[in-house]
Amino acid sequence: MASWKSPALARTLVVRRCCHGGWWRFFAGDRYVGEHRAKIEIQNSDLIRQLGIATPEIVGVAFYTLGPFLRMDFITVLVENSEDLIAFLARRPSPQQHARAIAAVRTLLEQCAASGLRHRDLNARNILLSHKDDSVIAHVLDVEDVTWSPDQVARTRVANQARLARSLRKRARHGDLPMTAEQVSSLISEVEARA
Repeated sequence: MASWKSPALARTLVVRRCCHGGWWRFFAGDRYVGEHRAKIEIQNSDLIRQLGIATPEIVGVAFYTLGPFLRMDFITVLVENSEDLIAFLARRPSPQQHARAIAAVRTLLEQCAASGLRHRDLNARNILLSHKDDSVIAHVLDVEDVTWSPDQVARTRVANQARLARSLRKRARHGDLPMTAEQVSSLISEVEARA
């Protein structure tokens, strides 16, 4: 096992188990072949942060062997006073809180589009909202499955918005998001609106 020293270790850290998403999760779960998955997420995370887009800082990865496979945990710096977008919406925030959060999500989507960052798994749980006083910052999570097309800003914007909209509708159908179909459609329109 590798070890390292980092100033980040003086901060509060979060350990997150890395798992496959989509239908592949039913077959592979949290098992991977090689370290490629971790390298991609670290590279993407570093580039995203360099572009000024908020995402938690990865300070390490722990690997565990399981026969021919690896399991891995990402170690990131805790984003203080944060919750994912679904948890935020589910607690029925005040109109002012709601407006600030939606503005932060729109800012995140615009930053991603301007950089050509298409997040293929931009579900509502992969947007983390951090609250400080009256401000909200939206952070993007789980950045392994992203592609970069800086010359296709409009297409990137539409793709990210569509993926997030699909996620919001799914969470409402599954009961995680206590909203009617009409309320979800209104929320999606808010998110997709441009100043």
